[in-house]
Amino acid sequence: MNKVILMICTSIVLVLSACSSDQDETVVETNVGDITKDEFYEELKDRYGESVLREMTTRMVLENNYDVSEEELEAEIDEFKEQLGSQFDQFIMQQGFSNEEEFREALYISQLEFLAATEDFEVTDEEVKQRYENMQEEVQARHILVNDEETAQEVLDLYHEGEDFEELAEQFSTDGSAQSGGDLGFFTGGDMVFPFEKVAFSLEIGEVSDPVETQYGWHVILVEDRRDLDVELEPLDEMEDQIRDELLASQVDPNELQNILNQVINDADVDIKDEELEHIFNTEF
Repeated sequence: MNKVILMICTSIVLVLSACSSDQDETVVETNVGDITKDEFYEELKDRYGESVLREMTTRMVLENNYDVSEEELEAEIDEFKEQLGSQFDQFIMQQGFSNEEEFREALYISQLEFLAATEDFEVTDEEVKQRYENMQEEVQARHILVNDEETAQEVLDLYHEGEDFEELAEQFSTDGSAQSGGDLGFFTGGDMVFPFEKVAFSLEIGEVSDPVETQYGWHVILVEDRRDLDVELEPLDEMEDQIRDELLASQVDPNELQNILNQVINDADVDIKDEELEHIFNTEF
């Protein structure tokens, strides 16, 4: 939240606290007229009311349900600084923030949203270990992406009956790789969504998978090659938290994130007393 919004939030809170007074207090006096707190409040509400109230309420509800410690936030800031070095300030400005404090606030909110979005998901120690191992290898593969399991099985049956995989991809696949026979080139751990990655890295060269479901549809995967990568990773115990968060995040459908946040708000029984703003969380579930 930038300084202007923060200042507006503070002003609205102060004005709201004064609205219970019998007298409409004056905030500005001039020789051509006065500005009362009610007038000031109405102007702020008209200009910024919806966005500010939504941000304030969302933050309050998320903070009540999830905990992001100052130590966790500081650690993530330090990681950005370590990775970016002298380019850190340039990076945060490129992201639309005026200073580190604004960036910190946005990062804090994103961490709260991450906890809300992933609380129903689980990542096992075995999956973390598998991702770590996959990051040290590359797989070259083709795939055929279709909309449902029945079509995926039909494609697989045709392949086992002797049809050419590339031709089947050109005929059936619904993504851009269809034009190149489903070719995905080489990829390593973290390049693909995990359900796809998990199967692809388990196949031998020349092996074709059973239908695999991801958030994009159903895939049939053919592995054409695999090779080790000449990389030096940090020990697994030092990367475990990072990998676990990446695997959790990969399970979140971006299109569903707002629905998840809306549900958290809905569960808090938010009751907005101002009739002109009471609609901002009206969402049907």
